[in-house]
Amino acid sequence: MNTITGNIMDSRPMTAECSEAEREARVELAIAYRLFDWLGITDIIHTHISIRVPGEEGRFLQLPYGHLFGEARASDMVKCDVDGNIVSDPTGLGISRGGFCIHSAIHQATEQAACVMHAHTEATIAVANYRDGLLPLTQHALRFYGKVGYLEYCGAFNTAEKRAQLPAALGDGDVLMLRNHGPLVVGKNVRECFSRMYYLERACRMQVATLSACNDPKTELCWPCEADCVAMAKGFENGDAVIDREWAALTRMLDDARADYAR
Repeated sequence: MNTITGNIMDSRPMTAECSEAEREARVELAIAYRLFDWLGITDIIHTHISIRVPGEEGRFLQLPYGHLFGEARASDMVKCDVDGNIVSDPTGLGISRGGFCIHSAIHQATEQAACVMHAHTEATIAVANYRDGLLPLTQHALRFYGKVGYLEYCGAFNTAEKRAQLPAALGDGDVLMLRNHGPLVVGKNVRECFSRMYYLERACRMQVATLSACNDPKTELCWPCEADCVAMAKGFENGDAVIDREWAALTRMLDDARADYAR
């Protein structure tokens, strides 16, 4: 049996029908899963990252439901349609249809959502549970100023009506905080989406730490002014060059540690 530490399906090549664009997408998706594992943004085999398959309308890729994020491999990714029906599945493990229905609702309705990431981390769920949500207390949080939507808890998204609430609540934002559940983050590609999730997690941790230190009523928080919030949020836009530098650095780290994600 293959082990977690490597060589999962090492002898199986990428499928012949896979385009170069899909190959690149698969590799970046595997990198993102490995980075989530490195950061601890995992819930064993639960939560998901999904991407549109370049050049294939209505086709999506995600990790097999049963693989740990640290096992992610480009050639193992499951391809499905918008309804979660399997198109190709090298591992035979399938996907979590209940999880993917959340992603597909966003993919279908939101043009900028080529990639959708979902997490269940302590800090992001804690902030989602605050009525005022993510507060402009840190420069990290200002990246998301005016770009976060919220949706009240409604259990499983097992009806069309519930799923329709997802893109409506997201609007043209970058993040949708599902109350009592966790965030959905969107991006035009994997690396942009990862960068947003990383800095959202950081902003939420800083907020929880800040508020936990403010039990003393004499402690007064410092708040940036509205104009600075707006200016900083705008300043974070069009940051592709910086995101590319971050991604290259993170990929080098994975290459040094364990480079089988591309297989």
